[in-house]
Amino acid sequence: MSSHSTLLPIIRSVFSRWTALQLAVDHSMGGPNSQAKYEAFIDAFGQHLVRNVRPTLSVSSMEQDLQEYLDEVLDEEFNTVLDDGSSAELAQLFIRYIQLIQQGRLADVQQELQLQQATVAPAARMSVRNQPEDSSSSEGEDDDDNDFDMREESTTTESKSQSMDVDEDGWTTVHRRSGGKK
Repeated sequence: MSSHSTLLPIIRSVFSRWTALQLAVDHSMGGPNSQAKYEAFIDAFGQHLVRNVRPTLSVSSMEQDLQEYLDEVLDEEFNTVLDDGSSAELAQLFIRYIQLIQQGRLADVQQELQLQQATVAPAARMSVRNQPEDSSSSEGEDDDDNDFDMREESTTTESKSQSMDVDEDGWTTVHRRSGGKK
């Protein structure tokens, strides 16, 4: 199995883009120490991978174990129950990354992570830039900002047909799976 120190930057990169976990941390779903719990989770997950992912186990068994671990930590530490299938997707992703590392293809994993990070970076910069404006504006101005956001979301939603789309600015639009607004 790969070393813990090799896995930590990979885990950190993937977790930084995991919407459910980031929302749980940002909204202090884990209590006042949510950020510290997040950092501890990265380390604990790395240790879990080193101890439990072995080539002698079946891929489906390892994926199931990782999914259960991720679900359990989010539920117990961040009071977050996932119904979106993201923990299963991450389990598959981590198994794939570990297999690539075991094949001596760490550079491929790092390149993929850099490409994903570049795709996400514009949205992260934009949301950070907009935060101070929102916090210093009055209630009336907030309403105007929200109207703009609603128009932008509506336009993006109408122009996309998949359940989750990323536009050219890096914004992700998630569509409802059943029906829509009534």
